Amino acid sequence: MELMNSPQKLNILVIMAHHDDAAFACGGTLAKWAEQGYDIYMISVTSSDIGTLRSDIPSEELREICEKELLAANEIIGIKETIFLRYPDGGFIDGAKLREQLIFYVRKLKADRIVTLDPWQPYEVHPDHVIVGKMAAEAGAFSAFPLLHQKHLNKGLIPQECSEVWFMGTLGHAPNCYVDISSTLEKKVSHILQFESTFTLLSELFAPDIDPRNVGSIELKQLKKLARRLLNSLALTFGKKVNLKAAEAFYVQKTLPGHFDNFIQMTQEMLGNTPEPPKIC
Repeated sequence: MELMNSPQKLNILVIMAHHDDAAFACGGTLAKWAEQGYDIYMISVTSSDIGTLRSDIPSEELREICEKELLAANEIIGIKETIFLRYPDGGFIDGAKLREQLIFYVRKLKADRIVTLDPWQPYEVHPDHVIVGKMAAEAGAFSAFPLLHQKHLNKGLIPQECSEVWFMGTLGHAPNCYVDISSTLEKKVSHILQFESTFTLLSELFAPDIDPRNVGSIELKQLKKLARRLLNSLALTFGKKVNLKAAEAFYVQKTLPGHFDNFIQMTQEMLGNTPEPPKIC
């Protein structure tokens, strides 16, 4: 499989279920692509309005906080536009409605590449992750059909052949693509530290004495150090697999209209043959 790795300018559309889904998975890659001059757009599908263990904050306020966090974080890594669809959080997404909206944005933004969650990973318990990843992948494969959602064409849009879907984060398949993020790892650290959910995770893992809701300058310095250590460790682990200093891993599929271009690959794997070695993308 030959992955798109062209110096030409690309339009990249990141589609996530929640505002912080991409931070750990691909923040370094997005920063690198932005530095290379690609136009990167991000869609946050849900309002992220139940994703807290706090009981002292209403869901409407949590939504506003999460959106502000994402806008601040995306400014650091160079996202061109952030789009909020504000579906309800926690498993109440209308899949057909979402797919049409995502096809609309693939066409409107002329997306060459989609980055999204892997809906086929084993034991994924969050329904938002599954439906968003699946509808994003389908949008990439179906946006080329001119007879599908013809009302888009009446608004001046045209069918768009999106070339690739990049699955990020915890994957249901061994990665086939690694991106060198050694030059953008610090941007990734700064990006991730915009989210209270990051503070909560770091506090739970390494610093239970820190209240993630009340982080002062001393605590922030400690959390930055912990974040840098954790991200360095993850990036180093991925990088070692392909002789890179620091990397992020993806499972990438090329698209055909209505399909992934993976028939030969699936047949080879079904017959027990070793998959192709991963590429540096």
